[in-house]
Amino acid sequence: MPGILMTSDLSERSGQALGRARQLAAALGTDLEILHVVDDTLPSRIAEETAQAAHELLTRDAAGEGRVEVTFGHPWRRVVDRIHRGRFDLVVMGAHRDRGIVDLFRGSVLHRCVQMSDAPVLVVSGRPAAPYGRIMVGTGFARRDTDAARLAARLAPGAPVRMVHAYRVPFGGFGYRMDDTGDITKRDRDELEEPMRFQMEQMRRRLSQDGVEADCALLEGRTVPALISAVARDGIDLLAIGRHGAEGHVPMTMGRVASELLACLPCDLLVHPGHLPREA
Repeated sequence: MPGILMTSDLSERSGQALGRARQLAAALGTDLEILHVVDDTLPSRIAEETAQAAHELLTRDAAGEGRVEVTFGHPWRRVVDRIHRGRFDLVVMGAHRDRGIVDLFRGSVLHRCVQMSDAPVLVVSGRPAAPYGRIMVGTGFARRDTDAARLAARLAPGAPVRMVHAYRVPFGGFGYRMDDTGDITKRDRDELEEPMRFQMEQMRRRLSQDGVEADCALLEGRTVPALISAVARDGIDLLAIGRHGAEGHVPMTMGRVASELLACLPCDLLVHPGHLPREA
């Protein structure tokens, strides 16, 4: 991997993300850059003092395992610009602090960076105690979901990979034979699930050709609650998804699944934008 970019706001959450970034950089044998952005609307003297203190703190925390860069500007714009210019293969960020209605209308730095990054973003939910042990990949059968699975397997070599797809019975079961509990018949369920299982098997075979072995499962229910329940049940510590939905400069248009998972991280979350050709 050409390099990992870790962005820090000097919070405890960023400290946890730095721990994971250092662990991954060492395991993958790649360079680590640590970026902090000082708001350039601060008075110049205060901004300069803040930058110096931030550089000293991050240099100490990096313990010689990463290069520290402190710059000035609008936080999310500077981060997105650095991601684009650096052509990083992975960006590591800490979970953001929920600011309620402010995030709804303005979007957090994390949401904006995940939405606009042309590199995969790993969002760290807690202090890393060990390398990743169990991976889950949520898929809607898009190519970027396969890309997410491949990268997750690289971040956790040897860890079991489970690929899941969540679905809901259309129209609340209307048009299907149902029993007294509201469950549809096995025949109807098999007919409903057959095309999903076919697509999952195609995806599993593509991954197997790249040396990534995965088992597959279908989850019934709304996507995000189903994923969160499966993560808790299976002891997953890394959930990987492709970035779906509208993309651009409006945070509220980010794919619903990614947006909801960022708001209630069940574990570390890898969001992959899909394969993008690199310039030579």
